[in-house]
Amino acid sequence: MIKLYNCDNAELMAKLPSESIDVICTDPPYLYLKNQKLERVFDEQKFFSECKRLLTKKGFIVLFGRGESFYRWNTILADLGFTFKEEIIWNKSHCTSPLMRLSRVHETISIFTKGKGTINKVKVPYLEMKSHDLDSIITDIKRLKTTFKNTKSLDAVLEFLENNNRDTSDNWDANNISISSNITKENRCVSVMRSVNDGLNEKSIIRTDLTVKTQKHLITESDKVKDYDRCVNVTQSICFGLNEKSIIKQVRDHYSAIHPTQKPVRLLERLLALVIPQNKDKEDIVVLDPFGGSFSTMEAVYNMGMKGISCEIDEEYFENGKNRIENLQPIQGKIFE
Repeated sequence: MIKLYNCDNAELMAKLPSESIDVICTDPPYLYLKNQKLERVFDEQKFFSECKRLLTKKGFIVLFGRGESFYRWNTILADLGFTFKEEIIWNKSHCTSPLMRLSRVHETISIFTKGKGTINKVKVPYLEMKSHDLDSIITDIKRLKTTFKNTKSLDAVLEFLENNNRDTSDNWDANNISISSNITKENRCVSVMRSVNDGLNEKSIIRTDLTVKTQKHLITESDKVKDYDRCVNVTQSICFGLNEKSIIKQVRDHYSAIHPTQKPVRLLERLLALVIPQNKDKEDIVVLDPFGGSFSTMEAVYNMGMKGISCEIDEEYFENGKNRIENLQPIQGKIFE
């Protein structure tokens, strides 16, 4: 369920109960753009103090930024007793402006926890993680090719495929079912690897006692995937995905953006997956974005089945963002309260 407000975030945050928010994921004004209505000065000390009050004991703040203001915010959080956990680099692939002396293609994200929160171990689908790295995919293919020359590696891969079933104890989302009519003949080995990644056609006899739920990424609480032969490791990465990395490559929503600093929803989903609590049901997790903008964070929250609260002070951005959320395809229950 999503709650949206057209107001100053100080007004909203003052009304929220203490320790009622699990994650604050936000992108404050960087305060370096001139003549932009989105560049609103705010009381930084008061804002981050309120963040500390609102977060649960192991809550997280995920903070976008750059330049002097960003370093200042990190210092304020440290002085307030927050614990720094990770720095993530968002690789935007394309520069913000070709007129700049240095083509800036990244933004920095800091992750802090209020108490002793721990970063989740997240698995990202193989092709999503490596879709921009053809050389790495080629290396993996060459490595798999060697299994047919190396009996030991081949035996190890077969043992993994036969016995290392995916664990179903984690909190996975709804089934990821794809429908396609583009069926062509292909090499059997390619078909096997494709089926591992994409799944198999539905059959006329359906068993539900072994149903495995899938989602865009899997959060694991422990190292269930063991270190094996290199060829097995490649196969495991195709089956289970790859560990999230500190540099995330995600193209901007350049042509569909309704806000100058709009962030990709998929980027936000991957960031949230790193910090959401594992001891709560998804529908009980609450995420706050005090600088809503186009409400990309709220779309990510909605996609992940959590509760979201956000505000945007500018009426035009608020209305456009609200329309965006209202037009999301229903996933579960009502979008708005």
